[in-house]
Order: sequence, then structure tokens, then C-alpha cells
Amino acid sequence: MIGRVGALRLSLRSKIVGPFVLIVALVGIIGTAAVTAQVTSEAVAEFNGSLLHASLLANDHLSLVEVARLTTLRAAAATTGVPEATTAQDTAALQRLLVPVVANASVPSLLLHVLDRQGMEVTVLGPDGPAAGLPSSSEYVSEPAVAAVLAGRSDAQGDKYVFLRTEASGTTVYWAGPIRGLTGQVVGVALVGEPLSAIAGGIRSSSSDHISFYGPDGEVLQSSLSSTGPLPAATRGMVQPDRPVRFSQSSGGQPYMNLVSDWTMRKMPLGYMAVALNTAQLLAGLDQLRLFLFILFAAAALITLVIGLMLAGAITRPVQRLVGAMRAVAAGDLAHRAPPGPSDEIGYLGQVFNLMTAGLQEKTQALEATYFAAIEALARAIDARDPYTYGHSARVAAISLQIADELGYPLAKREGLRRSALLHDIGKIGIADHILRKAGALNYVEEEQMRQHPIIGHQMLKDVPFLHSSLSGIRHHHERWDGTGYPDTLAGETIPVQVRILSVADVFDALTSDRPYRNAMSVAEATELITHESGRQFDPAVVKAFRARAAGIVAILQQQRAKETTRGNFPAPLAGEGRVGADVVLKKAS
Repeated sequence: MIGRVGALRLSLRSKIVGPFVLIVALVGIIGTAAVTAQVTSEAVAEFNGSLLHASLLANDHLSLVEVARLTTLRAAAATTGVPEATTAQDTAALQRLLVPVVANASVPSLLLHVLDRQGMEVTVLGPDGPAAGLPSSSEYVSEPAVAAVLAGRSDAQGDKYVFLRTEASGTTVYWAGPIRGLTGQVVGVALVGEPLSAIAGGIRSSSSDHISFYGPDGEVLQSSLSSTGPLPAATRGMVQPDRPVRFSQSSGGQPYMNLVSDWTMRKMPLGYMAVALNTAQLLAGLDQLRLFLFILFAAAALITLVIGLMLAGAITRPVQRLVGAMRAVAAGDLAHRAPPGPSDEIGYLGQVFNLMTAGLQEKTQALEATYFAAIEALARAIDARDPYTYGHSARVAAISLQIADELGYPLAKREGLRRSALLHDIGKIGIADHILRKAGALNYVEEEQMRQHPIIGHQMLKDVPFLHSSLSGIRHHHERWDGTGYPDTLAGETIPVQVRILSVADVFDALTSDRPYRNAMSVAEATELITHESGRQFDPAVVKAFRARAAGIVAILQQQRAKETTRGNFPAPLAGEGRVGADVVLKKAS
């Protein structure tokens, strides 16, 4: 029953704290996950927007570059005197006419090539004038765009073309247009070229974006990232004119997200262009966000659980005290009461429990008193079987309490000692009258039968709960300090204190009372004899306490024997005539 009560108490705390834990789990975990997902989605969306914006700016820059280069190309082809100088292959005249055109373009890396009607190179100019160390004049005649210009072909975009040329120094973007004579025939080709690295640098000049250019087959033409691999075929296959594709890569130990789109000029597909943004800041921000939400969740969980535990404690603490009181009462302590509780149902329950326990204690005490009175009456009846032992148990009880007071015997154990003294000879109910009243010495068989009375008394009362504290005195009051007593031959400290006190009181009353086989000793003689047996039959400390209370003990005996005399019983005087040997007296007294 007590185990079930303990389980109920724990279950009550769990039922109170459990919902707080569940709320923390649901709100914390699910809420944190939802907030993290929402904020992450917004952060990623913002990052993707920045990436798309950078890609649009890059494409706009390419369009502006194309317009500027085509403008330079038209200016070169339309400059007066250029067709005639090209036809005459007059390098000096071409240089003089075209240097201002190149200078006006304000592009440090810009190149201007002039080819004649056969595609042979006539001159090459840079921003600082004629370029030196350039390829031979037949380098460009095999380019399809150059051949188309020389053939005078035009398409939907006009008669100007664009192409890529990769050399040892890198990839260059060229725009090709015809140089026409006065009659409109093609007399040469003008090529305006700009290195792809310069174009990429122009795109990056206004931002921290990274630009990569790939050829039609995914090969890397130009990249501002330190480690860029070819563009996979699967990625190239997903790129559409209106649908760029994202892919991630790592460069220099940093994570990047790329947005790759098709790269076209003059509506001709040249390859692919990718704009890359560093995602380290994004990832770091998301990590900080997760850490912040985790700390926030942990703090909220801690506060919630603390509040829950405080609330659970406030509710269950009175219940625990009440359960403790119930356990004490269930263990037999009917004097225990539940402490005052709060002014609520639990406090009212404690009050009802205390009233119920008080009533139970009162009824139990009354029942025990009635039961004990019956047993005590039986013990007195046993004493009354022999006029010489009438009142012996009551006197032993009074003497025992005097000795106990001197020893500082616990008050809580005094009632057990008193009952033990009153009932110590109850086992004599099983001893025949001719043995109890025999005037002479007992023979061996009679003595063995007499020695059974402590065991008989113990067996009679061992199942009476409220007498459990008195059983040791009933069973062992004939044990001796030196271990030669009976029935269990206990010795020294193994003999309970209750028994040591009772043994001295029992022998003293027997010595100072008349018996059929001898007269009563005087108090002095009995005291001397008991003192002589200190350390042998009796505990020296108990003997010392007995001697200290001798005057009070004599007064109690005189008072009780006076009462017995007035009732018509046979009184047992404190001072008898004559005595027998000490060993015989002690043996018969015990």
C-alpha cells in the first residue's frame, strides 16, 4: 500500500511537470524549426535575389561592351581614307587615320586589326599606337566570321559578326565588320578585339562578384576564381535563355554559389557565363541564427521547467508531508500528525486525516488498555495463586521505573518496561501449583519445568503487537551478566537494558519478601547481596543506579505492601528474621 502511495506521489509530480515539458518541446522544437526554416528561406531568397541581380548586371555590361565595340568598329570602317589606304595596303596612312579612333574608345586593352581584301593583315593598333609582336597576317583568314565579311554576307543582325579566339595569352572577343569602297564593294575587314579578362574585369569593377566564362563545350575560358573546373554537361543541358541554373563550388577554401546563364552576342551563342557570390557570410549568418534560437529555446525551456518544478513543488510538498504522516501511522505511530497544510483541498485532507488518526489512536489506546488490563489481571491472578508472591509483579514494575529514572532510560520506552515488569512471570500459568508452592528445594525435573516459564510467557504474548517492546523482559529476565542464566544464556551488553533493569528489581523484591522456603531479608541484606553479584549476575551500572534510588524504592515498597495489608492479603515485611546462604537465596529468588 505504501509503495502504491509513493508511486502516486511521483505520478502527480509527473502529471504537473509533464505538460510543461510537452509545451516546451512543441513550442521550442517545432517553433524553433519553423522560425529557422522561415528565416533561412528568406535569407536564401535574398541571397538568390542578389545573385540574380549580379547576373543581370553582368549581362547588361556585356551588352554595353558590345554596343561600344560595334561603335568603334563602325567608326574605324567609316573613317575617310581608310578604304583607299586598305586597298593600297598603306600601313602608315591607316595608322595615322585610325589612332584617334582607338584613342577615343578609352579601352586600354583594345586592339584594332585591318585586313585587306584577301584577308591579309595590313596593320594592328592598340591604345598606344601600332602594336608590336603580333601574329602573322594570315592568322584570321580562316575564321568563319572573317570569311563571311569578306564574302559580303549579311544576316538578320546585319553585316557585322563576333567570334572568340583563344591564344597563348588568353581568349579575346573580336567583332568583325566590312571596309567598303566608294561603290560599296568590300575592300577589307576591320577587327575590334578585347581580351575576355578585360571584359570580366570591367564587370567586377563595381562589385565583389566573381565572373567565369565557359566555351560551348564547357571549357573554362576565363575565371576570377582560383580553382574552376569545366562546366558539366548536365548543367549545360539545363541552361535556357530565360532560365539560368545555380550550382555550388569551392575555391580557395571558400564556398561559392554560381548562377550560370547562356552567353550570347549579336544573338550568337558564344558559351556560358557564371556569376559567383561567396556564401560564407550567408552560412555564418544562418549558423548564428541557429545558435541564437537554440540559446533562446534553452533559456525558455529552463524558465518554463523551473516554473513547472516550483509549481509542482508547491502542490506536491503538502501531499508529500501528508504521505509521510500516513506512512508513520501505517507503521504504528498513531501519535504522529500531518503538519498544517495550505488553505485548500490538500490542507482540508490533512485536517481530516489528523482527526481520523486521533480517533483511531483514541480507540486503539482504549482497546490496548482494555486488552492489557485483561492480561494484567491474568498476571495478578497468577501472583495470587501463592499468597507469598501476591503483588510481586506490581512491585517489580515500580522498582524498575525507579532504576530507569536514575539511568536516564528513554521516556518513550518506559511503558514497555512497565508492562514487561507486570507480565514477566505470566508464563508461570503453565507451571503446576505443587512446583510453585513447594517449600523446599526443587528437584532437577521440577527446576527444568520452572525454567520454562519465560519461554511460555514469550510464546503467549509474541503475537500481541503493542507488547512487542516488552517481550525481551518477559523472555530474558532470568539471564545473567556472566552468561550463565536462562533460557538463552545471553551475557553482558547482548542483554537488553530493559532486561538488566528488570532482573535487579525482580531479585530485590523476591529477597525482601517471605517465601515458603525462607523468611524475607532486610533491605540492607538484600542490597548487600545484590551489590555482591554486580558484574556476575547483574549489570554494574544498573546495580549502581539501584543503590542510588534505594530510599525511593523502599518508600514505594512500604506504600504498596501497606495497601496489600489493608486488603486482607498476606503482607511481606521488608525486614524478616533469619536468612539462608546467599547462593541459595539468589537461586530460589530467581
